[in-house]
Amino acid sequence: MADAEPHRQMSLIPYTSDSQEIVFASGPPGAEFVGSAPSPSSTNQGIKDDSFLPNYFKHFFVEKRELGRGGRGVVLLVEHFLDKVSLGEFACKRIPVGNDHGWLEKVLIEVQLLQRLTHPNLVSYHHVWLEDAQITNFGPSVPCIFILQQYCNSGDLHNYVLGSTQTTSPTEMLKERMRRRSKGLSERPTNLGGRTMNFDEIFSFFRDITSGLHHLHTNGYIHRDLKPSNCLLHNDGLKTSVHVSDFGEVQAANEQRTSTGATGTISYCAPEVLQRQGSGFGEFTTKSDIFSLGMIVYFMCFGRLPYQNADAANDENEDLDKLRAEVSAWHGFDDVTRARKDLPEKLYKFLKRLLSPNPAERPSTEQILQAIKAGGEIDDIPMNPTRTGGEKSPDLSNMSSRISSVDSPAPKRPANLYIQEAHLYNPAASAEM
Repeated sequence: MADAEPHRQMSLIPYTSDSQEIVFASGPPGAEFVGSAPSPSSTNQGIKDDSFLPNYFKHFFVEKRELGRGGRGVVLLVEHFLDKVSLGEFACKRIPVGNDHGWLEKVLIEVQLLQRLTHPNLVSYHHVWLEDAQITNFGPSVPCIFILQQYCNSGDLHNYVLGSTQTTSPTEMLKERMRRRSKGLSERPTNLGGRTMNFDEIFSFFRDITSGLHHLHTNGYIHRDLKPSNCLLHNDGLKTSVHVSDFGEVQAANEQRTSTGATGTISYCAPEVLQRQGSGFGEFTTKSDIFSLGMIVYFMCFGRLPYQNADAANDENEDLDKLRAEVSAWHGFDDVTRARKDLPEKLYKFLKRLLSPNPAERPSTEQILQAIKAGGEIDDIPMNPTRTGGEKSPDLSNMSSRISSVDSPAPKRPANLYIQEAHLYNPAASAEM
């Protein structure tokens, strides 16, 4: 690489995984890296120069278009080349990290997690590296982490359900609320339009999401931000499958949580998570993930959410205080909300259990999967299922009284994410994984 920047050396080569990832990013337009920032630290340690791969993106990838932006960065559709030979299309997540080693470690938590957890319904990474990148037209280049992922060709569940539904501006939404209120109607329309999913498709997607979530839970992790836009769709030519993504808010068991703020998307949060407890909010548990799963199923069934103050099409239009109060007071799914007569009774039984305001009444992912395998009757599954051989399934809700988030201090012993220069990274091998 003759045109490498003189102040960067390539003596450490990033970790590559042996699994594929299916990913598609979507999010509201806006400035890159608007939602997260390195936390101030009096003992901040910079990133070593020899951790960078100067001009690596330029040499091996062609940027085709932007797939989406989120709170931490941007996702690009790229084509991977080696000596002018195309190795296929991928999604590449680019996240500015600045010259902050501590912040880099926090961003890499997601990579470390997916390195350890591989499952057909969880996304996984191909490759990760560091290099400087110019993320604005007129600004300087800044250190960024690049995460190479398999491109998901069918978007996400949120856009799949809503179809071509157009979002409105906050001003237009306010006018619409006032108009509906003056006529004695609910402040939000009861139907957002878009796609009407049939039962077989709803149940297939439900099973896929539950399978991925079950793998997380049985390994001692809680997602915390499960929602349709984090459920990615991939069509292999025969069927469309769902892959749970975005593990930036995942909590691991037996680690002390330091953040007291609310996390996740309010409209998909469990009510107990939003309720004040002392100076903070309620705890995240596997059962709060189950509530989020139930709200996703509700969204697939009806193309909307059950809250007056929720905007399923564009959460930027929501009054968060009103929505938080409404979610906190959730009374559960009842017969009045059965808006579709074509859906079978067993699906409504699932919704009632998944969306129970009492976490103890919500089934575990293992109970859900057993019920689906048994024919879909959730009421027939015992509350404490026993596996073959008499082994009881783990009760992750009792693993720790506090479960920490990724904004906890970085682990004392960082994972070995790099190998020496003698073992040069082969881009072709990564693309074939």
